[in-house]
Amino acid sequence: MLDVDGSVASADALVSRVEQLIERIDADGPVDESAPSGLAAVVAPVHGMRVLHREMHPPEVGGGGARGGAGSLLKKTVRRMTSWYVEPRFQVQEQIDGQAVEFAAETYNALVRMEEEIEELRRQNVRTRLEVVVAGERIRRQRLVVDRVAELVAHLEEVVRGAADQDELRVLSKEFATLLDRLGADTVSGVDLDYVEFERRFRGDLQHIAEAQRRYLSLFPSVAVPGTIVDIGCGRGEMLAMLAEEGHEVLGVDMDAGMVQACLDEGLPAVQDDGLHYLAQAVPGSLKGVFCAQVVEHLLPAELEELVRRSFVALADDGVLVMETINPRSSFALGNHYYADTSHVRPVHPETLRFICEQVGFSTVALEERSPHPALDLREGLPDDAVGTSVQRLLESVFGYQDYVIVANK
Repeated sequence: MLDVDGSVASADALVSRVEQLIERIDADGPVDESAPSGLAAVVAPVHGMRVLHREMHPPEVGGGGARGGAGSLLKKTVRRMTSWYVEPRFQVQEQIDGQAVEFAAETYNALVRMEEEIEELRRQNVRTRLEVVVAGERIRRQRLVVDRVAELVAHLEEVVRGAADQDELRVLSKEFATLLDRLGADTVSGVDLDYVEFERRFRGDLQHIAEAQRRYLSLFPSVAVPGTIVDIGCGRGEMLAMLAEEGHEVLGVDMDAGMVQACLDEGLPAVQDDGLHYLAQAVPGSLKGVFCAQVVEHLLPAELEELVRRSFVALADDGVLVMETINPRSSFALGNHYYADTSHVRPVHPETLRFICEQVGFSTVALEERSPHPALDLREGLPDDAVGTSVQRLLESVFGYQDYVIVANK
């Protein structure tokens, strides 16, 4: 009989106890009904194994006398006899315990990160749902406007067919233009402007405009080449007059009745029509030139592309398309010229317009920036260093060239 843990037990009983402990380790031990959470839940099995190890190596029990000394001696003898079986498993298990704790810690950190990412995904999901709701509301409102436009179009057709009074027609036209403005398709809705007077005040007198455009005369084919040069958006007829003086066959096209009348008063041929409509009716290859000055900024992107495409079809093989517009790369030009005109839809970047012409099929497309602001003269006195370069770029960005011209040859 042996004295183990203060009690008397046989060697067989001790071996049986060790085997029971090993079975408990292999079975992961008893399950605690109060389940821990977090890192404790991950490392709890490892902690349980360490408790079992302590049970396998109970502490020495103090005691005097022969019986206590004999028990101590016997325990040492039994430990030496069983160490070949217990100690190797204990050492291996110690290593497994250390690795298990490290793995548990890494697993816990990964779980924490996953929970944070899931929470962020939840927040993004909420934001996305809100954005979908807002977009849906906007679409609903736009549909209401579109439906109303359709109703007005049908009503206008009935008015035209029934030859109703002009007052009702004007009221419906005003409402129709207002709805188009809300849809972003027009920016002059409901505005009754004397555009002839507007041009005189904001663009300058006829002589000033004519001098600025005179250099464009050399861009078109010579007078000996047959064909008409059409000025889309001819305005008061400055370019028409110079082309006619050179001997070209010309025609002005403008939607504003006042502008057309101003041209007719000067003896210049002009018709009141939409430029896109006129070009669509033109005989393919019949024109030798199409000129548009300060027109493209009045068009929607789809209309702009269609203008270039229809010009390409209407032009002869050696025909030229010349387009001048406000340069959006000049902040001064945008603030002082572009936004002054309520009929402007959006500025057109020069490289964008050049790209459209190239895509349509024009063989060569040249871009030239014009009308430099007087402030650019200050570049001559700037030092040749980093500060001077920065100031030069600032001058060019704020002031720069106020207009640009695209010359597209078919």
